[in-house]
Amino acid sequence: MTGRDATASLADVALDPRDKRPLYVQLSDELAARIERGALVEGERLPGMRDFAARLGIALVTVSQAYDSLVARGRAITRVGKGTYVARPPARTEPFARRWEPDIGGFTRARMDGVLDRLSRANVEGAISLATGHPAPQTFPMQEFARCMQRTLADDPAEMMQYASGNGDADLRETLAKQLRARGVPASGDDIVVCSGAQQAADIVATTLLETRAVVAAESPSYAPTLGIFDARGSTYVEIAADAGGIRVDDVERVFAEYRPRLFYVNPFAQNPTGAILPERRAKAIVELARRYDVVILEDQTGWVFTYDGEPPAPLAAHDVDGRVVLIESLSKTVFPALRVGYVFARGSLRAPLESAKMRADSFTSTLSQRALWRFMESPAYPKHLRAARALYRARRDVFVDALQIALPWAHVAVPAAGTTLWLPLPARISTQAAFDACAREGVLVMPADPWYPTRNGPAALRLGFGDLDDETMRDAVARLARALQRVSM
Repeated sequence: MTGRDATASLADVALDPRDKRPLYVQLSDELAARIERGALVEGERLPGMRDFAARLGIALVTVSQAYDSLVARGRAITRVGKGTYVARPPARTEPFARRWEPDIGGFTRARMDGVLDRLSRANVEGAISLATGHPAPQTFPMQEFARCMQRTLADDPAEMMQYASGNGDADLRETLAKQLRARGVPASGDDIVVCSGAQQAADIVATTLLETRAVVAAESPSYAPTLGIFDARGSTYVEIAADAGGIRVDDVERVFAEYRPRLFYVNPFAQNPTGAILPERRAKAIVELARRYDVVILEDQTGWVFTYDGEPPAPLAAHDVDGRVVLIESLSKTVFPALRVGYVFARGSLRAPLESAKMRADSFTSTLSQRALWRFMESPAYPKHLRAARALYRARRDVFVDALQIALPWAHVAVPAAGTTLWLPLPARISTQAAFDACAREGVLVMPADPWYPTRNGPAALRLGFGDLDDETMRDAVARLARALQRVSM
């Protein structure tokens, strides 16, 4: 380590306002390039963020994000209270051929690094899990769906089970489009590409739209598995703030104007992890800002059918006039997870490349599942199933929230407006890791907050799922949770 200050050697750094890259990406790339060619050496201290920002005429947060990006790329390290220092990643030792094999799961594993392993080790006999967010098996329409499956096998000609179109079964696509039209979206069956769940839908969107180091804007917290998909493309994140009414429109405009993200990921209904619903007036404003700043919106609609009070607002796609809102949805929680059917809706020039990406991934989603799902969604059993599941989850939500408010009087428990997950902020004196460990010792499993923040940094919190627990088990889980948090706060 040299300990030398690099401020003087960076006096000629300049940013180009005509460059389409966000300013923090420009700065991070410039510093990384100088490290690679040896102009900055290991151990040199980078300029103080405030002074560097003043000299460059940019916001302090821009320098902070540039340094965070350097750290994430292994080109710098941060020492608390001392600053940010140049680092070099360890030399690669793989054979030449190995270097050309993509590590498609590395970023996703890094986001969930240690979490799944800790949950597995903590899942001892008698433990209650609030960590999964799974749906309730008693809502699964097994008998009704079995009849639809039997009718598919009995009534459809054998040719229907042949290799099929990559965009999905025409009847199912029209049913999904009809559902969207009922909510104000100008959809046709030709705008739908059926996928193997919303995860694959998000993946083909990322494959189509995101280049390496593309900037993704996301609300914070966001759905961790989808963030993992963006991680795998090497994306960098800009977080957008929210308040009690959901995503803040003023912060959306700030981020769009300053960072020009390629994609904005939003989960406006049954937001996972918070269970919030985005008001329609904000949705309209966000779509207008996306049009003004040329940003594509990825709207995850999964779980909208489990809106508890009144009808859910129209999707963002209902306010889209130029085909920049891409909508995805999974039927896994709506029907049952083993179905593995979802879809992506896109209009205009985006649909064809998304269909091509789907065909490259796995040719087509199971036709048998699609045909049975189409019959089920067109039958009287489907709305009956939704009503029963919604009533069950609403009752469980109420029991869960009441138990939390009684057991944790200090907690800010925002009542989920939809879905089966809840976000529990922790007091400043309790870290997420300490809470996780204490809960595990009490025999209750919780999901730590870190993977749900786009940058993996944020206030201590827990994501709690209640959908698959009966009332007695929920109350027991909350009692264990309260004992654990009381112990760790002492």
